[in-house]
Amino acid sequence: MKKIKLFLGFIILVFAGLIIYQNREYFFAMQTLSLNLGVDTWHWTTPGIQNIFYYAIFFVIGILVAGFYGLSLKLRSNRTIKALNATIDSHLDKIAVLKKDLEKFRNDPYNRQGTVELEKDLDGEADGAIVIEKEERA
Repeated sequence: MKKIKLFLGFIILVFAGLIIYQNREYFFAMQTLSLNLGVDTWHWTTPGIQNIFYYAIFFVIGILVAGFYGLSLKLRSNRTIKALNATIDSHLDKIAVLKKDLEKFRNDPYNRQGTVELEKDLDGEADGAIVIEKEERA
């Protein structure tokens, strides 16, 4: 998969270079940007820059914005994973406590009115279901 990504990235770079090469007159033409806010003293003009530099500047800004967005998602997902792992650990602790209580209840000699047994599968392993059998009164 890594080689496929590398190959596709190479193909995209070749096509971008081909487009720039075939349209050299447009990409290497000098352009200036100006900003006029309606007041004579508030008029700004940039020095002449080739169009390809404008494309490169906005491409880099796009990469930075996407990287920041990806980083924030990664940090947020790491925080969520830590919270969910803590929940899992607390649930496992609760299960262990409940199993201890169940063993105490099953081993209590004064509580022989009902028997607590784990329901067995066909292969003889306990699946965690609890069955309570009560003695029939005649």
